[in-house]
Amino acid sequence: MTACMKRADPWSQTVHLLEAMPTDIARTAPSQKSARAENAFLDRLTRDWNRAHPRHSSERLPFPQAIVRVIERPSSATALVYWSDPGTCHYGYQGWRATTATAAGVCSLSGMPIHRGDQVYRPSQRDPKPQNAAAMILAEAMPKDAEQLEVDLHG
Repeated sequence: MTACMKRADPWSQTVHLLEAMPTDIARTAPSQKSARAENAFLDRLTRDWNRAHPRHSSERLPFPQAIVRVIERPSSATALVYWSDPGTCHYGYQGWRATTATAAGVCSLSGMPIHRGDQVYRPSQRDPKPQNAAAMILAEAMPKDAEQLEVDLHG
């Protein structure tokens, strides 16, 4: 095997890169390493998106490409929501609960502004936290009954 062929071998390159890895990274627990790598990746995606899609800060939507549909209303305080965003996540039947907005935002269903203290629905918190945990739907934009759900889904 020639030196050129040996240098181009992916396995050899991988082993070489692993050997060259700094020792402090090697001592870090695997979950911490993967969390750091994931955070760095998400930060890079966010920066790239913001550079490619400049907007005024007041116009910036937290999930600009999300497809959001209310599937079912099991009770007046809960909803099952279909959430699909190619940039963050996909949830086919995500549970949302009624709460009060703790910060200003934008309604993911209607696009209307949300002010601190407004009645909203948010994704149910669980471990791990959902990728769309910051999303909110105004209570007044939420369909109230099955007939309204049908109109929203087919209209």
